[in-house]
Amino acid sequence: MIKEWIPNLQIGQDYDSKYRDADIHFDQLGAMADFFGRDMPVHMHADFCQIHFVLTGKTQFNIDQNLYKTNGCAIFYTPPATPHAFLTEVNAPGYVLTLHHSLISNLVSELRTLDENRFLLLPSCITANEVKADQQHIFDATLSLVNMIKAEWTANHSHKDDVIQGLIKVLLLNVFRLSESDPKANSSNRHEVEIYKHFNQLIESHYKTEKSIAFYCQELDINESRLNYICKKVTGSPPKVLINSRVILEAKRHILHSNQSFNELSYELGYLDPSYFSRFFQIKTGLTPSEFRKSNIHE
Repeated sequence: MIKEWIPNLQIGQDYDSKYRDADIHFDQLGAMADFFGRDMPVHMHADFCQIHFVLTGKTQFNIDQNLYKTNGCAIFYTPPATPHAFLTEVNAPGYVLTLHHSLISNLVSELRTLDENRFLLLPSCITANEVKADQQHIFDATLSLVNMIKAEWTANHSHKDDVIQGLIKVLLLNVFRLSESDPKANSSNRHEVEIYKHFNQLIESHYKTEKSIAFYCQELDINESRLNYICKKVTGSPPKVLINSRVILEAKRHILHSNQSFNELSYELGYLDPSYFSRFFQIKTGLTPSEFRKSNIHE
């Protein structure tokens, strides 16, 4: 009997279409549980990490074959492309923060001093009952940050996106601090998923200058058919689609949040012919860059 591969769920498509193009999503645990269920079977989010904040009740959380059973307040961190499943009690309150993997890669790049192979690439569970005395203030501060993110998420203040990203940066650092003592945090991921993660890291570092599959296969030391098989198995999409998706994501960010001309954006993303870039963007999104900007100007 052939075992079915783990489904890849995309929050912006499978749950909340308002955030189809977003790299940050925040919601109450109860709202997502009403949609997906409290007993969530094994799944993954190929391009996104998730942090579950369960405030009360008993929880069973399986992250990449590490089973955590908690009672009370707990924080669960799931890296991108990591299989996980969970069971929470009915009406147990909490929140779920979903982040595109590029946000973590950017944070690693900013900090420089941290080892990229360790920083938030491993799953972890942090419980209120097991936090060391000298880290209790970090745990409490992390929960306060969640409340601050919630307040910003539901409001419409100026510089909202910048504030949310700043809060998330501190929150991620706190989660990393707290998770260093988690004995179950290890790299026992499936080999295919590890290759996929490495591929994602390479895309993050080179997508502006390298668009060919051959470059990534050389860096990964595998052939194209193998990479194609792994990417389709994990995400359902071939590697070229994943590279193009990263380019489009960055293009959308710049179009919506910067004053760059479309020509400047084209050059920055590695396209020397702005008209070719415009056609590429339109094929992938259904809109030209200018149409995309206009359609989102009031959102």
